[in-house]
Amino acid sequence: MNKQEKYFLVLLIGIILLMRLYHVDVAPVEIEESWRQADTESIARNYVGYDFNPFHPNFNYDGPLPNIPALEIQVTTYLIAILYKVFGYHYFLARMVPIAFFMISAIYLFGYVRKHLGYREAVFSLLVYGILPINLFYSRAIMPESAALMFWIGSFYYFHGWAEERKISRLIISCIFLSLAIMTKPPVIIIGIPMLFICYKYFGWRWLKFAELWIYALLIITLPFLYYYYSGSIAEYKFAIGITNNIILKEAFSAFYSPEAYLFYTNSIPKMLSMSGTILIIAGIWAIVRKNKVILIWFMAMVLEVFLIVSAIRAPYYLIFFAVPCSILIGNLLANFFSNPQGKVISVVLLLVISLESFYLVKPMYTRNTTLENQVAIVQQVTKKDDLLVVGSLDPCLLSLSDRRGWRFNIGIYSHIPQDPFEELDFYIEKGAKYFVPIQGKVYGDEDGLFLRYLESEYEKIEPIQDFPIYVLE
Repeated sequence: MNKQEKYFLVLLIGIILLMRLYHVDVAPVEIEESWRQADTESIARNYVGYDFNPFHPNFNYDGPLPNIPALEIQVTTYLIAILYKVFGYHYFLARMVPIAFFMISAIYLFGYVRKHLGYREAVFSLLVYGILPINLFYSRAIMPESAALMFWIGSFYYFHGWAEERKISRLIISCIFLSLAIMTKPPVIIIGIPMLFICYKYFGWRWLKFAELWIYALLIITLPFLYYYYSGSIAEYKFAIGITNNIILKEAFSAFYSPEAYLFYTNSIPKMLSMSGTILIIAGIWAIVRKNKVILIWFMAMVLEVFLIVSAIRAPYYLIFFAVPCSILIGNLLANFFSNPQGKVISVVLLLVISLESFYLVKPMYTRNTTLENQVAIVQQVTKKDDLLVVGSLDPCLLSLSDRRGWRFNIGIYSHIPQDPFEELDFYIEKGAKYFVPIQGKVYGDEDGLFLRYLESEYEKIEPIQDFPIYVLE
């Protein structure tokens, strides 16, 4: 790149960064994925306040500490914990970690597209990558997706570079990055499909004789396996393993044609990629077919990932990896338009349409859950940090955000906990529970209000704000 192009890249990166600073100091009380964000942030706090071992993440629910779940490697949370330890607890620090990862991933994406498609295509791909709704919101969410994106795109960038130049250093970096990506979000392993295509494109079947490739494959399988085995061996609760065994492996080849998956596709894809972006992706396939087969295979691999994995989990943020080749398809299409004198206006207008639709779609996601904020403030006012709570909710956000520990009531997923609600409450009291906190006066699964009436009759009620009671269990 010449000096002018470098300055322009810095300007674009600056604009993309500024888009992510809205609500940067807000706690995870936004209505979109508050559960996942509160979980992630609470792990960082528990590193600082309880156990700083990076391989011992602790949740705030399912009992007192230690409360170690089997989870993906905690790169994001550990970096947040380091910042918390140095500078104190500030939510903007927690959000700046995923933002930083995303910005690095954007630079890798720009570099890859510039090398394999061209400078103009790279500029448009970078802009689309920065403004798609899913990236605009989740890149600054306190979640591990941004870190996985950076490791994932970086691994592909260096792997393709190794295929072109056969520099072993590039393969080593790619191996480290891809291992970390898989340990952060296992579904990203599907990047192996376009990697195999790259091997065949550059070497035919000769790549089967390359010892370094077999070592590479062995390491990216072995290192994550060893991590997950270790994590599962020390864990009290096997969340990540449970999702893989009970959802993905059971439903991978059937979920994609279910009514629930169809509803997910029709609702989430236009919301996460925008309707205008979705239409341009379809057109972008036609534009890339003869231009770059690797990117086309990359896109097709991610379509397969959507069918086999995302369809089963049906969490919108899982589409964030699918959005990467989609951004390149759209960027390449807009660059094609821009190369034609009559198409310059069209490409700029289309980019503006995606931007406006993206802001329209993302704005409601920033809405703060004021009920939850009030509940958190009351819990922090009434209880002490070491008090164990029982919350009448499936969602553990209240525990995580108030920096308290305890149990979720009446969720019925653990065999060692009584299923009868009255026996369940006695079980928690024996374990040291001091308060019961309904969520705005309601208890999960207590539709007829019988259990709430029992609390009202048997335990002292504290109600600093009307309709936000807390019951003393001692």
